[in-house]
Amino acid sequence: MVTKSSRKSAETTEPAGLAALAKLADVSYGSLEHELRATITALEGQALRFETVIENVSQGICFFDRDERLILSNRRYAEIYGLAPEQLRPGLTLSEIVERRAAAGTAALATDAYLAMAGSVNSGKGPRTWTAKLPDGRTIQIYTQSMPDGSWLATHEDVTDLTANRQIVDERISLQALIDWVPNYLWVKDTQSRFIVVNSALATDSGRDNTADMIGLTDFDIHPPEVARKFRQVEQSVLESGQPLIDAEEFVVNASGTVKWLSSTKVPLRNAQNEIFGLVGIARDITARKQAMSCAADRQTSWR
Repeated sequence: MVTKSSRKSAETTEPAGLAALAKLADVSYGSLEHELRATITALEGQALRFETVIENVSQGICFFDRDERLILSNRRYAEIYGLAPEQLRPGLTLSEIVERRAAAGTAALATDAYLAMAGSVNSGKGPRTWTAKLPDGRTIQIYTQSMPDGSWLATHEDVTDLTANRQIVDERISLQALIDWVPNYLWVKDTQSRFIVVNSALATDSGRDNTADMIGLTDFDIHPPEVARKFRQVEQSVLESGQPLIDAEEFVVNASGTVKWLSSTKVPLRNAQNEIFGLVGIARDITARKQAMSCAADRQTSWR
C-alpha cells in the first residue's frame, strides 16, 4: 500500500535523479566535445605536416579517385607541366587536366591516347613506370601506384638532365662489353660519388657478381669508412676544382682481403654546357712494383 509519505518521497527523489542524470550527461558531452576538439586539432596538425611534406618533395605528385578526379597535387606537379597551381584545383578530371597541359604545350600524348594509357596502367595491363617525351624536349618519368578502391597516386619526375648525362657517358665511355675487357679498374661516378658505370674488374674485386650491382653504390658501401672518406675528399676536390688527378698512389683491400696498391687517375666529366656532372676514373695495379721497391729498400738498408 502506497502511503502519502512514500508517494511524496518518490516525487521528491525523481526530480533529483533526473537532475543528476542531466548533469552527468552534460559532463559526458563536455568530455566528448573536448576529446573531439583535441582529435580535430591533432588531425589538422597532421594534415598540415603532410601538406608541407608533399609541397617540398622534388617530384610532382598527384592523387586521383576512382572516377579520375583530382584529390590533391603539389606545386611541383604544376611546374613540370607549365601550369599555375590554381589551375589544378581538386575535383578536376584527368581529361580536363590533360587538356590544360595540351593548351600549355606540355602534353606528351593526345588526350584520348593519354587516358587510354592511364587506364591501361591502372588496370594492371600497362607498366607502372614509364617515360613521356614532352614537346619541349624534356623527359618525364612517371610512376603510378593503384589503390584497392580504384584510386591512384602518381609521381612525375623531370629526368631530362639524367638522361642527357647518361647519353654523354655512353658517348665518352664505350659499351659495357668493351670496358669489361680493360684489366684495370674503370668507373664513372656522378657528383654525389655514386657509381653509374663500372667495369667487371672493379665489380669482381668489390665482391659483386655483376657490374649492375655496383650502380648507385658509393665507396662507403665497399670500403672501410676511413678509406671511403679519403676517396670522397679526393673526388670532391676534382669535381670542385675541375682539375684532374693524375697517377695518384692509393691502396685498397679488395673483397678477398688482398691489399692492392693502385695508380689512379680521375678526370672530371663535362656536358655540352661545360658543366661538370661527374668524373671518370681508371686505376692500374702497381702492387708488384711497390713490393719490388720495398724489397730494394730493405736490401739497401741491410748493406749499410
